Amino acid sequence: MNANLKVLVIDDDAVVGRSFDRVLSDKGYDVSTALSGEEALQTMNDSEFDVVFTDIKMPGMDGLEVTERIKERCPWTPVVVITGYGTDDNEARAAVLGASGFVRKPLTPEIIENVTLKAVNDAEAVAEVEAVHAEPEAVSET
Repeated sequence: MNANLKVLVIDDDAVVGRSFDRVLSDKGYDVSTALSGEEALQTMNDSEFDVVFTDIKMPGMDGLEVTERIKERCPWTPVVVITGYGTDDNEARAAVLGASGFVRKPLTPEIIENVTLKAVNDAEAVAEVEAVHAEPEAVSET
């Protein structure tokens, strides 16, 4: 894994952030954590991230609002919602807001790794497609 890939984990439970850090750091990711949506948005003023994970239920700004704010500022950044309060309504709202994934807790190391890989790979695929569409078409001479 490329050591340049940066992950932000937003969860008011510090244990969750440490779990992501333990699993992903061993795979070469640079993991940062934030304990609130407000802290995460401040952190994102100073750094760009390749993928963001956010819990839904947090004091202050909830994870769906965080997702919406991140997607407004950085639409290319994949945001994965993680929650112990997974409902169909929350999952549908997350999708409408542009979340790249919706994962219910409890999380295993395998789930953390697989969801991260999927989010990063999906974002890279979208970037490649956009780059192809941005290239000017060749004009043929006849």
